[in-house]
Amino acid sequence: MTIALASLAVALLAALLYRRSALQRERHHGHAQLQALMHSLEMLQRLQKHRGLGGQGGAAARAQCSQLADELERLWRELPPSADELQELYRDWQAVRTRADDFEAHCRLIERLLTAMQLFELRQAAELDIARQCRELEELARLRGLAVRGAAATRCPLPLQVQLRYLSLRLQRGAAANGALASALERLQRQLIEPLRVAISAQECFELLTPLIDEQLGELRRRLLAADRHTQETRA
Repeated sequence: MTIALASLAVALLAALLYRRSALQRERHHGHAQLQALMHSLEMLQRLQKHRGLGGQGGAAARAQCSQLADELERLWRELPPSADELQELYRDWQAVRTRADDFEAHCRLIERLLTAMQLFELRQAAELDIARQCRELEELARLRGLAVRGAAATRCPLPLQVQLRYLSLRLQRGAAANGALASALERLQRQLIEPLRVAISAQECFELLTPLIDEQLGELRRRLLAADRHTQETRA
């Protein structure tokens, strides 16, 4: 009887230790995927800005593009182990870096980055909804990139007008709860999309929309940091 009880106690202890070890591995995995998401978010912000600045021209925009390119190079060198998939995007980035004015090439690279972020979030197995919100935010960032290019002409080219109208309509859904966004969309409509002569500069378009994008990215960054702190505290 004593031997049986001792064996049961050993078995229970082993089960508890295994469960504890499994939980620790799970929390470590969750932390690693959050690190991958945070790293991706930093890349996303810089790639989107690089695309927007690439449509401006001018010494100041080129200087900012160069600075962003250096920051992206650093981010690729410092990839966390959990974000190895991002290394596959590096060749595409090298091509984009030398063609800052190539809007579509930037969009393809950003789409691949967003897909990787979706993968990291699925692995993290928490309802953070970061990847979906980044995809929605990309519509505003695309609007910025197109607006910058449209404002570089005397009159916004018709193909750009069509895309700008489409994105503006989609973004109107969130404009009711965001006065700054509603105001920015109205100004683009009035000074860029509708007039026979563009009444806003490429730089003004960039400066009009960038704070709105950065604000939302900042909120996503804060949510990821909070989730990571929670994971770390749970591991302790």
